[in-house]
Amino acid sequence: MINIFRLNYSLSIILSLMILSCTIPEDAFENPLDLEANAAKGIYPPALVFSPDSFNIKSGELIVFDLYALAVDSVAGAQIEIDYFASSLDFISYEQGDFFKSNAAPIFIVEDKNGKLFIYVTFMGPEKTNISGTGNIATITFISKIQGSTVISVNKSTLLLNQNAKEITINGFGRSIINVK
Repeated sequence: MINIFRLNYSLSIILSLMILSCTIPEDAFENPLDLEANAAKGIYPPALVFSPDSFNIKSGELIVFDLYALAVDSVAGAQIEIDYFASSLDFISYEQGDFFKSNAAPIFIVEDKNGKLFIYVTFMGPEKTNISGTGNIATITFISKIQGSTVISVNKSTLLLNQNAKEITINGFGRSIINVK
């Protein structure tokens, strides 16, 4: 009888130690397309937002983020203006996202003008093409040059146009905060 008691006692201690040694993950998941989270930041659709919306990096590291269209309707063209501090960041590259991909390939041009990044998108040809919904417009890469905090933001002069070249109202202009150590 004593042996069974000792065995149960030993198993209880081992089980208790195993349970107490377990850690619960506390990962932070960020969904750039979460309407409630964006509303808490004052961003309402239709909007253009970044993911991630903040970075903590070391000087000289790459910063790779996605630019998303959030709940837009009937977009046939865009002139997106992204502001950044050229003294803090260097533009490296871009990759077109899947948002503007359709049966008709769009013209997609990116120009870097020392602190302003312009993304031009339009569809050519007789077929009227427009895109609605939410999706990745582009993946953009910068490199940090100096320590400190800086911001990348969608400029309010950004234009989204429908197939009749009429401006679509944008209610939310995202930004991403970069902290460089």
